[in-house]
Amino acid sequence: MNKAIIAGVVLIMALGLFSTAASANGEHGMYSGGYMSIGNFSYSSGVAEGKFVNFNINEQTGELSNYEVNNTMIFKQVSYENQTKGTINVKGPMLWYYGMGTSFNWSNNPGINTMWRFIHVHDNPAGVFQIIVHGRDTITYTLTSGINAQIIGNHTIELTGNIDGMLIYSGEAAVNQNEIKVKLGTYNYEFGNYSYSGGSAIFMLTNAWHFSKQMRKMIMNAIADGKMGGQLIINRNNHDFMNYTYGFKAQLKINKDNHIQVEVQAQSHEGKVLMLTIDKNDIQYDANHTLIVKIDGQKLKMDSSTGVFAGGSSGKYAVINGSTELTIIVYIPHFSEHSIDIESVAAAPSQGGSGSSTNSDNNGNGSGNGGISNEVLIATVIGIVIIIAVVAVIWVKKK
Repeated sequence: MNKAIIAGVVLIMALGLFSTAASANGEHGMYSGGYMSIGNFSYSSGVAEGKFVNFNINEQTGELSNYEVNNTMIFKQVSYENQTKGTINVKGPMLWYYGMGTSFNWSNNPGINTMWRFIHVHDNPAGVFQIIVHGRDTITYTLTSGINAQIIGNHTIELTGNIDGMLIYSGEAAVNQNEIKVKLGTYNYEFGNYSYSGGSAIFMLTNAWHFSKQMRKMIMNAIADGKMGGQLIINRNNHDFMNYTYGFKAQLKINKDNHIQVEVQAQSHEGKVLMLTIDKNDIQYDANHTLIVKIDGQKLKMDSSTGVFAGGSSGKYAVINGSTELTIIVYIPHFSEHSIDIESVAAAPSQGGSGSSTNSDNNGNGSGNGGISNEVLIATVIGIVIIIAVVAVIWVKKK
């Protein structure tokens, strides 16, 4: 056997070991950490500039133009059938517009018999952009060149071309070349009384989520079906909450000493899922630490992400373990107001130091990597490859 053959054997073994390491870490073992990032808007006279998202907004009507995410222009313009008059607020990575209908000279006090529009934009790599309407309205999204739109069902429009994105909506939608029209809510007048219902449309870049395709699809379907209440991104310096279901609220109360507490409430009594993305600098989850997740002081059972999205009568959670962040998906079975606690504790000796390996992987399904960090696993593989190479060289020299 010559040296070339030996080298080939060593290379094949090395590739096999690295393939095994990647498999042990799930479909996407290494996250880039992109969606963990939280930006910060600067705003002046209708111009919003963030780390990831930039756009112009009419301060009176809420119409947007030149909506750009990660230096890619997506919407030339976002306009509305009904006119509103509103105000803008900016705080860190979030910009809000709240406007009241002007067509009928109603009071400026919002109520069940008034038309209003709420816009919420987030400065993060997904460019999450939500419009909520109370009363009938039509939103027109004018796409920039290089962006294609297609209705794929389940109240979802897929955006492709220069981006990978989704527009999830209630109501009705139509796509015509570079234009998307979404009709939201209802308006009725009968016997001198007005009645209204609401609706919403949410845009986001899906490739900002560094999950498997299967996991992304589960999340998108959960948003479209109204099962996903929202997502809360948490790091030590800031946090950003994205509401995916009207009336669902989540507020960060505690973030210190490996303990995170979030208060949630919803207008609907139906069960909802909350997705929390947490910087690993804020909570330990490794070979020596495991998580305890509670709702109102009651410890929850860990499940797969599929099981969590399936819902049921009992609370449950799943963990998706990334290189720089944890994503914890919690199912809350019913609503009024609840407190969710996530704590990192030392793993019990009986677990053999398995810590985070118990029931999670990078898709929230099945077993993880035995609690071994990606860095340790890669270093181990490299060490084994070096040993194999050295042994092979010695063997060749002896020959």
